[in-house]
Amino acid sequence: MNNIENCKEYIQDSIINPLERLMGNDEVDDVNLWEKYGSKGLTPNKDSVYKSVLHTMMLPYYKMYLNGDTDLCKPNMESVRLRIRHAIDDDDQFGFWASEQDLIVSAEGWGDNMKRIPETKRIFQYFYLLDALLQTDCNQDWSGLSKELKEMLFKAEVYSDYKTDEVLCVLHAFTMIMQQDWPKLKKSENLELLRRQWLFMKHYYSVMTRHIVGVKYTKFYDVTKTVMEASQSFKPHLHIYYCGLMDCVDELHLDRKHQRKMDNLILQLQEEMNRCEPSEMLYELCDTLFPEDFQRLLREHRPKSYKEVEDESHKKDELIMRIQKQNQQLKNDLDATKEVLEQMILSSIPIKDVDAELEQYPPAMSWELLLKLNESPILNAFEAWHNAYPALLKKYRGRLVESMNQQKELSEAIKEGVNRPTYNYEAGSTHDDKRSQLVFGEEKEKFVPLKRLSNE
Repeated sequence: MNNIENCKEYIQDSIINPLERLMGNDEVDDVNLWEKYGSKGLTPNKDSVYKSVLHTMMLPYYKMYLNGDTDLCKPNMESVRLRIRHAIDDDDQFGFWASEQDLIVSAEGWGDNMKRIPETKRIFQYFYLLDALLQTDCNQDWSGLSKELKEMLFKAEVYSDYKTDEVLCVLHAFTMIMQQDWPKLKKSENLELLRRQWLFMKHYYSVMTRHIVGVKYTKFYDVTKTVMEASQSFKPHLHIYYCGLMDCVDELHLDRKHQRKMDNLILQLQEEMNRCEPSEMLYELCDTLFPEDFQRLLREHRPKSYKEVEDESHKKDELIMRIQKQNQQLKNDLDATKEVLEQMILSSIPIKDVDAELEQYPPAMSWELLLKLNESPILNAFEAWHNAYPALLKKYRGRLVESMNQQKELSEAIKEGVNRPTYNYEAGSTHDDKRSQLVFGEEKEKFVPLKRLSNE
């Protein structure tokens, strides 16, 4: 087992001093680790003693990193982050320690740091911190934390610092991901997706929270214009932002002039959406972040793309062609049947047999066949047909009228059933409850006892 003092000395030389130098402290020693430890076989193993000492010595830096301390991040954020992350990877107590920390205070510290030191990539360093929390099994009350963040973020009058709000939105997204019943790998993949798409997602958070986060604009017109004119990475997801915007546009309370400008911009946004193929890549993530709203927004506000409109048009054309083809086939079949019946008559087959064949068809088709047969000059000159036709005409007109009357009665019966008063059982009653009462729709105050048959 390692010696505690040797571990302290090695951690001081290999981790603490390099961090201090990166933070601007030139007074610490720069030690050649190979000469002092490696060549002599003095490099300690990363056992439980080493990890315990490492955790104790790194705590001040963990606190600075967790809270986005400016002194820690100032000179070389990338190098500092990597060194701290390496230490976290070797520290089996970091997750337990982080589980007790106030992550909202942490996010506010990062927001304050970004406000004072302009750094476009600083928010992405915060993502790496969240990934460290995820990988080390930080276990907080994620549900309670997300509710607290929603109360802070979804009220525009509470927060107005666009950088702090941005970090709080990222933290809110993280808490929603952490609440999912997913394996750690899938949570990590969704956090990485959020990081890669954050430039777009912060604009989406703006419309969902009803106030602008992560950008210096003060008007949603400018935010929307930025989204519409943004890089190609935004294009497949424009419809997601559009749905959020359309859901909140009435709540922006724009005056007539600005409403007109916004309306024109929305039309331009729709045209831009139609130029690109919409992607569903962010659907699961957005549904995770806003489970009460995302699917509803898609149903209520998502416009159809040109491709979808074209697909629908092609589908309609296909249906029209199918029905036209079927109608032509039906006409051909009717003509063929008419020719067979005509040949039967001309072959001196008794008219009663022809009548029996006609009866096999629906009334409307029988009527149509009968009229077509009578159009034949040859049949009109045929005495047997000429004599039988008036009786046939009367018979099949009667069948047709009877069929039409039956359809009319059925339609009226259906309408009557729809308009019939509804009957509701009193609350708590069941069909087997002999004490239950039937309540008529418009007479719910008058209870009518049910008479039930019984074998008793």
